[in-house]
Amino acid sequence: MSEHAVVGKGVPRVDALEKVTGAAKYGADINFPGMLHARIFRSTEVHAKILSIDTSEAEKLPGVHAIITQDDIPTGRAVFAKEKVLYYGEPLGAVAATDPDIAEEAAELVKVEYEPLPVVQDVMESIKPDAPHLLNDRTKDGPRRRVITRQLKKLSKETGEDNSAEIERLNAELGGLDDEIYYNVAGETHESAGDVEQGFAESDVVVEGTYTIPRVHQVYMEPHVSVAQAEPSGKLTVWASTQGHFAIRSGIAGVLGIPLSDINVVGVTMGGGFGGRFNIQATHVPAVILSQKTGRPVKAQLNREEEFLDGRPGAGCVIKLKTGVMDDGTIVARKALAFWDCGSVAGGPIANTIRIRGVYKFPHLQMDAYAVHTNKSGTTSYRAPGAPQAIFAAESQLDEIATIIGMDPVDLRMKNMREEGDQVPAGATEPIVGYKETLKAAADAVDWWNREKGPNQGWGVAVGDWTNGCGPGAVYVSVHEDGSVRLFHGSMDITGTDTAMAQIAAEVLTVPYEQVSITRGDTNSAPYNTGSGGSVVTFTMGNTAKLAAEDARGRLLELAAQRLNTDIEHVELRDGKVSLTNGDAPKSLSLGELAAYSLSTTGGPIVGKGSLSGRLSAPAVAVQIAKVEVNPETGNTKVLRTVASQDVGFAINPIAVEGQIEGGVVQGYAWSMMEEMQYDEKGNVNPGFVDYRVPTTADIPRIESVIVEVPAPNGPYGAKGVGEPSLTPTLATFANAVTDATGVRINDLPIKPEKIVNALKSNGNGSR
Repeated sequence: MSEHAVVGKGVPRVDALEKVTGAAKYGADINFPGMLHARIFRSTEVHAKILSIDTSEAEKLPGVHAIITQDDIPTGRAVFAKEKVLYYGEPLGAVAATDPDIAEEAAELVKVEYEPLPVVQDVMESIKPDAPHLLNDRTKDGPRRRVITRQLKKLSKETGEDNSAEIERLNAELGGLDDEIYYNVAGETHESAGDVEQGFAESDVVVEGTYTIPRVHQVYMEPHVSVAQAEPSGKLTVWASTQGHFAIRSGIAGVLGIPLSDINVVGVTMGGGFGGRFNIQATHVPAVILSQKTGRPVKAQLNREEEFLDGRPGAGCVIKLKTGVMDDGTIVARKALAFWDCGSVAGGPIANTIRIRGVYKFPHLQMDAYAVHTNKSGTTSYRAPGAPQAIFAAESQLDEIATIIGMDPVDLRMKNMREEGDQVPAGATEPIVGYKETLKAAADAVDWWNREKGPNQGWGVAVGDWTNGCGPGAVYVSVHEDGSVRLFHGSMDITGTDTAMAQIAAEVLTVPYEQVSITRGDTNSAPYNTGSGGSVVTFTMGNTAKLAAEDARGRLLELAAQRLNTDIEHVELRDGKVSLTNGDAPKSLSLGELAAYSLSTTGGPIVGKGSLSGRLSAPAVAVQIAKVEVNPETGNTKVLRTVASQDVGFAINPIAVEGQIEGGVVQGYAWSMMEEMQYDEKGNVNPGFVDYRVPTTADIPRIESVIVEVPAPNGPYGAKGVGEPSLTPTLATFANAVTDATGVRINDLPIKPEKIVNALKSNGNGSR
């Protein structure tokens, strides 16, 4: 049980009532008199030169007020395609009309003439020398220059000297480096520790495998939507469904080339995000430019098909992995080569390929990761971006090793887990961690070492890790004459983080949780706050809320000491009152009385401020164990039991923490069993819930959450970010359980019934 009065307790969310009653205003609920509706017209080719765009017929349609293309972007920064299109559904421009149906009809009347170009949609085909070069700056010499640069950096690091004279020699040797020359590369990252080839030579067992993970969509329930109003003065107001309205403000300012002070972004209630709500070009910029051209408010809203065509999903990838171990299970070396499908836009979670090291000791490690262009839409974050994919490969291979050397998979992991003070491969020293405690908690919950399974049943275990971020943030806490407390900030609430902040303020000021209210400001009124992603909000904003409440608390104690004619060390705040502690006659002042008194003092009203940036965060770990049953005739898999343990540092609101764990597990099972974005040769994607399966309650078992608390030194009350770690091990957990049930290993997600049946037929296996 928590020793605290408010934090550590399960409480209702601060926004629960407005959401369950339908009072909450989402983007689609924002309407104004005279508002126009935007519709984006899109490419019908996968890869082609744009010869002409003819909007004349659309302009004649009654009710059409404006049509824009890339030529209308003042800074020239890419919003719409201009010279060529890189994927089916790429935006070419937008229409504003008095009615959504008129806008739709006008968009269909826009005529575009194309010259088709060769198409490449497979990431492993795109890296080949004969693949079409998708971006003009990615010439055939680009990969050669990258190899030279990388080799020079390596030489400079080893010798400490300028090795530019080695360019000619390296050019001559590039013929022997063909396996390192990849084309259509948008970015790359490399990490190493020790000597990986030496490590493999010293290993008793070396296992290799290739793991394929598809693109998946975040499948937030509310499509992208934005409403923009341009004023005659040039000022802009944007109502945005977003995870970070300050990021949207900066993005719009950059595209339009106007000062931040001319833009006010109002963050509205959001229907899900999971990392996919930072895209300024989906609806925000088109709505703004159309409003500027027409002088009227404009709403831009995507439909579900557009979300799949251009909603920026999570990246797919191919990972080639090799691990060396000793016969006793000691891990010696690991090497990873990853190719991330970033589509038409440079990016992808290439840096998080380093998650293949997991929470284990690796004397020798090498990781090379590339973001590769394909003829698909760009990608963006999806809950712990890159980690579920990398950990699927890493933890699947660990289970394969355990089978080969005849070692229990939990024992193998426990043997190699890092502890406080251990060296992190290609990193720093491990701080306080709860890796072993979290694995043991999950194993104990299922009585792992005495586990039972029937025919066609299997158990799987996997360990995932994540490190929450800490961005800039600020909070104001004010105390009012009736004793109520109000928090004011500018952070978007996507997971109940407002509730956690209210609990923290209530704890510090010793008032009931119900006495605290919270207000989110727009970018004109609120102090700057980081976007809501990266498991950053509770860690950052929880800390700032605590600092602000402590600042207000200090002011209350000063006022009380002054009012009670004593020194500050002789007063204390408890149960919403400041009382004497020096043995004099009992006297106390309520928060309301002190707030009223403050109005007549030179210091003024009681307002506390908390502000910080970049506080060192802490690693978090999630462990999941699942039991499944597989029908060998149909391949249908049923999850019988799931236990998910997670080190959360400190559960400020255990109910919300359990909800985050359960949500991550559900998304992980969906990714494991059914979800994938499929592209045909024409670039069409499965564009809706008929063809893109998402789980229902019938697909997901009861999830048993086990909360482990190893406090983060810099977290509010020791709390860590909890939103993302829960997704990281699920893919591997499911795959390992299916392997235990069937005897066949499938490294290509999702593991659908037909893949299981085909694998069993190829392996000659029946029921087990």
